[in-house]
Amino acid sequence: MATSRGLKQPKRLLTLSLAITAAIAAIEVVGGILSGSISLVSDAVHVFTDVMAIGLSLFAIILAGRSHSGVMTFGYHRAEVLAALANGVTLVAISAWVLYEAFLRVMSPRTIDAPLMLAVAGAGLAGNLAVMFLLKSHAHGSINIQSAFVHVIYDTVSSVAVIITGLIAYYTSITIVDPLVAFLIAGLIARSAYTIVRSSTHILLEGAPRELDIPEITGALKQLDGIVDVHDLHVWTISTGMNALSGHVVVRDQMLSQSSRILQDINGMLAERFNITHTTIQLENEREISFKRTTK
Repeated sequence: MATSRGLKQPKRLLTLSLAITAAIAAIEVVGGILSGSISLVSDAVHVFTDVMAIGLSLFAIILAGRSHSGVMTFGYHRAEVLAALANGVTLVAISAWVLYEAFLRVMSPRTIDAPLMLAVAGAGLAGNLAVMFLLKSHAHGSINIQSAFVHVIYDTVSSVAVIITGLIAYYTSITIVDPLVAFLIAGLIARSAYTIVRSSTHILLEGAPRELDIPEITGALKQLDGIVDVHDLHVWTISTGMNALSGHVVVRDQMLSQSSRILQDINGMLAERFNITHTTIQLENEREISFKRTTK
C-alpha cells in the first residue's frame, strides 16, 4: 500500500488542479451563454471531462491510502469505476445536446459577443496552461497525474480553437465557424465518453486487462522452476492501475518450504514483468491432479 508521504504531493497537485479546472468550466459555461457562443459552451463541457478525470485520479489516490476492512475486503476501489461509468454516460448525453445545438446554429446563425467570448476563452486557456505547469514535473512519477496531464493538453488545444473562432468572429463577423468548432469539440467529448464507458464496463464485467496477454502470463509461469502446469487462471482489474490474478499452479511433490519458494518466485515474476501485485495462488500436487495436463 502506498505510504501517506508518497501520496501527499500528488494529492496536493491534483486538488489544486481540480479547483482550477472546475473554476474554468463554470466561467466558460456562463461566458458561453452570455456571449452566445456554442463553441465556448462545448469547450466548457470538454473542461468538465478534465474535472472528471482529475477528480477520479484524486479519488483513486485517497482510496489507495485507506486500509481494507470489514465486509469491503477490496476497499472502495470499484467506486471509482462506477463513478467513471456514470460520468461517461452523462457525457454521451451532453455531447448529443451540443451537436443538436450546433446544428441549430448552422441552420440559423446567431450573433456572438466576440470580445466577451475572447476574454473568457483567454481566461480558460490561461487556466489550462497553469494546470499543465502544475502537473508537468510530476507527470512521469504518477500514473494518476499523467492521466490528468494528458486530458489538460487536449483541452488546451480546444481552447486555442475557440480563441481562433472568436478572432474570426471579431474581425470578420463570420459566426458559422462557431458551431463548426462546437461539432469538433463535441466529437472529442463523445470519443472520450465512449472510451470511459467501454473501459469501465470492461472492468465491471471482470474482463482481463487489455494491456496484458494471458497466454504470455501462463507461459511465463510454466517456465518457472518446479511448476508443472497452470490452469483456471483469472486476471482482472479491481480499479485503475490495480490488477489482480488468481489461479491453480501444479507443482511436483515436494516439501512445504520448497512450495513457499515457488510462491515467492511466482509473485516476484508477476510483479516485475506484468505489474500484478495482488495474487491468490493455489498450489496443487502433480500426483493428485485429475485434469488433463496441457502440452504447451
